[in-house]
Amino acid sequence: MNKEIRTGIIAIFTIVVLIYGINYLKGLNILDKNRIFHAKYDNIDGLLKGSVISLNGFNVGIVSNICLQSDNSILVSVKINEDFDVPANSILKISNQDLMGTKGISVILGNSDLLAKNNDTLTAEIENSLQDEVNKQILPLKNKAEGLISSVDSLMVIFTSVLNTDARKNLASSFKNLDETFVLMSESMKELNKLVVTNEKNISNSIKNFESITGNISNNNESIENILKKMSSISDSVSSKDIGDIIKNLNNITNKISVGQGNLGLLNSDDQLYRNIEKTTNDISILVEEIKKDPKKYFNFSVLGNRN
Repeated sequence: MNKEIRTGIIAIFTIVVLIYGINYLKGLNILDKNRIFHAKYDNIDGLLKGSVISLNGFNVGIVSNICLQSDNSILVSVKINEDFDVPANSILKISNQDLMGTKGISVILGNSDLLAKNNDTLTAEIENSLQDEVNKQILPLKNKAEGLISSVDSLMVIFTSVLNTDARKNLASSFKNLDETFVLMSESMKELNKLVVTNEKNISNSIKNFESITGNISNNNESIENILKKMSSISDSVSSKDIGDIIKNLNNITNKISVGQGNLGLLNSDDQLYRNIEKTTNDISILVEEIKKDPKKYFNFSVLGNRN
């Protein structure tokens, strides 16, 4: 074997080892039997040929080919080893592999009993980019900041309107009145405290008397109950018949007065008798007034008994 043949063999062996090593470092053993799956994307967001295929963070294959279709969709072919089964409804999702934005494909296994076969097309999805995620988190903060700025602006407008000359005067007057009110309340409380201290003995005696009264009521509870029972028995003894008789007698009396029977009846029905009584009463009143004015005219008294 000459030198050129040996050099060629070594070069071929080196290339094979290099290819095997690169694929092995990517997580794909070229000696293993691999399956090819496809997925169509509208946007691959920077996915490259040779990108890693992972399942739960474990490398299970690589992106073998990326091809632009006639309808502007992108067909991505992946190689996955046969160490696990892939359900037919599994998803090939383009995702971020690190903070630098390196793209890869995550295999999300489905729950179908039907397994995907070699060269089948699986469902394609794409994860939001890091910028989209940041925007998604920042957008609520942005909205809240805008609302806060609006609130601060409204608050400044209120402060501006409150701090004008008239408003300051009114506010100062209100505070002054409030201070005077507090002073009056303080003085009232002092007076009330003095009143309580001055009449503490009387208040204490009143409380004691009240306690004594309630105690007496409590001690004579049985007597009170007996009195109430007696009153109840008295009210029960007054029968409805007796009340009816009383009402009947009153009706008879009022009827007699109405028809002019008896003294009250005559007084009520005889106008002449009423006028005579009224005239006699007036004469007696006039006579009493004259006697008061000149008693000697009607009475003659003698202290020594010389005259009647």
